[in-house]
Amino acid sequence: MALFSLESAAAVEMDNGVMVLTDKNFDEELAKQELMLVEFYAPWCGHCKKLTPEYEAAAEVLSKSDPPVALGKVDATAEKTLAERFAIQGFPTLFWFKGGVKSEYTGGRTKDTIVQWVLKKSGPPSSLLACDAIKEKTSDSNTKFVVAYFGAEDTALYTEAHVPYANAEDKIVFVHGDLSCQEQFGLSGDAKIVFFRQFEEQVNAYGGAADKDSLMSFVKPLMVPTLFEFSEDEIEAIFGNQ
Repeated sequence: MALFSLESAAAVEMDNGVMVLTDKNFDEELAKQELMLVEFYAPWCGHCKKLTPEYEAAAEVLSKSDPPVALGKVDATAEKTLAERFAIQGFPTLFWFKGGVKSEYTGGRTKDTIVQWVLKKSGPPSSLLACDAIKEKTSDSNTKFVVAYFGAEDTALYTEAHVPYANAEDKIVFVHGDLSCQEQFGLSGDAKIVFFRQFEEQVNAYGGAADKDSLMSFVKPLMVPTLFEFSEDEIEAIFGNQ
């Protein structure tokens, strides 16, 4: 595993905290970074210009995370070898690299959503929290959706439903804690999964089978309010199930 340090990026040009990657230095810098998010952009692209301040703000936050995460950018109109190598079709296109392995970036385009997505991908799929921390997380207005598991970590509900769903879903925060933590939400009984949201019925206990698809089918409809002003935030939740 490559040792990660933002100091290793000292030789590469930095633009407001973002590494400037080129055909010549990309592979060298990628080998130095255990975790890296890369944006392929075009200077004339309006969406890229809108993303720039959010991306730079996220870079500042993530440079101080543990472990720190590097954010880089590639001018695809100038670095044509890289653009062709990664089959760049539109702008901006973002890829996530972990241990040098590329995957699609499926997060948002604001500082907070970029940071949330990257931190989730950098750590375990579900965070083990104390009861008070779970209560704080589920009541945080900045955290729209939380899926919490209460119970031991050796149940099928945890290993076959909670963790696999956490690995597959980027728009929800996943946490788990002791069985007793459910009492502060008025719940009791055996281990269970609960979906928390910041509107309408906030505490939604899951009573289905111990598998990812069943849990996903339960959660997805609950991500959309009964009445709402139609916007991009609801598009995937509504039409993604079709």
